Amino acid sequence: MAVVSPWQLLPDLTPEEYEALKADIAAHGLRVPIVVDATSGEIVDGHHRQRALDELRAEGVKVGDYRDVRAFADDEERLTYVLAANLFRRHLSRAQRTELVAKLREQGWSLRRIGEVVGAHHETVRADLAGVENPTPERVAGRDSKSYPARRPSVIVTNRKAEERARQALATLGDDAPDRLLALKDAEKLARKVEWERKYAAMEPVTAAAGERWELRQGDFADMLGEMEPESVDMVLTDPPYTTEFVSEWSRLSEACARVLKPGAVAVFYQGDVYLPEAMAQLSEHLSWVWHVALVQNGRDAKVHGTMVNNGHRDLLVLSKGAYEPRRWLRDTINSPLAEQADKSWHPWQQAALAPKYFVDILCPDGGLVVDPCCGSATFGVAALASQRRPRFLGIDVDPSTLAIAAERLIKWQEESAS
Repeated sequence: MAVVSPWQLLPDLTPEEYEALKADIAAHGLRVPIVVDATSGEIVDGHHRQRALDELRAEGVKVGDYRDVRAFADDEERLTYVLAANLFRRHLSRAQRTELVAKLREQGWSLRRIGEVVGAHHETVRADLAGVENPTPERVAGRDSKSYPARRPSVIVTNRKAEERARQALATLGDDAPDRLLALKDAEKLARKVEWERKYAAMEPVTAAAGERWELRQGDFADMLGEMEPESVDMVLTDPPYTTEFVSEWSRLSEACARVLKPGAVAVFYQGDVYLPEAMAQLSEHLSWVWHVALVQNGRDAKVHGTMVNNGHRDLLVLSKGAYEPRRWLRDTINSPLAEQADKSWHPWQQAALAPKYFVDILCPDGGLVVDPCCGSATFGVAALASQRRPRFLGIDVDPSTLAIAAERLIKWQEESAS
């Protein structure tokens, strides 16, 4: 005997109504998403649609999924949702419904409560409000006259695998989830950021750490590099912040790197496009220009809204201490495969490890010293330790909590590599 969901409140459709629904889904796909509880995974609304979907697929009909993974505050909110989405729908013209929806929203009614009154699904109500100048109130009155947040965290997905990802993201976010509709990628990105912030807050700050072939030091990069022996470094590889505040630091970074690099050795700087002219000019004050490398990132483009550019690559600037002494051929266009995209779990600005390892393999001598003066979570440290050149690595960062994460990451990497 099939288990009846506690949220399947209304009577079953008649056979004729169900067959009409099934035929409509077969012809047009799911018009209304199946609503899934983000905590339990139960279907809150859409049991008949799910049944029709399963039967059509069993019959060999290809139908796409359409699911709304939604976080509910409590059972009362789930009940309100189901009733608002399913109670009897009146026949109003679009213009009449839009006018009524706007007036009810001005009174602070919830979308679900409005949907019940006008006889429309709450997503239809949302669409009606899209063209109306009517800001969403912070809280709204539900059908039971109780007050609820105007919005709840929600993620629209199109298959079961994506549903699991959405549930995981919302579970990670918990109370930090924004009360609005999220794209799956945005929900996962936000979850990674929140997860990192929690990890960061829990770390015991460190000012120094060391392991086999690696060392970390906390402090200002110029101070730390100033304490090193001049001309003792075989390669600098770093990814400084792409912020307005850091623009004035490029000259100081260039001078510090020029002091510690061996003659002819190179420094590779990751840099965003917005401040690329300033970075190139200031880095060239103390170092010699070698080349520009484009790292093509085959994932989601970064939108630069100020110039309306979809940015799909990262700029890498190669400079040297005095005349460049090439050791091996260097490619100036590198494709980063999708599988190599950074997971951002160690740091929100984390880069993928494949490209930096390539640079160490090509530009560093065997057993040399690689320095990252802005090391963050030590992605470039992992790249150096994984390189066939077997260099030593020194990472510097001004933030002691970030340095603690870097130490944890390098220790974990070496443990996993040894196993």
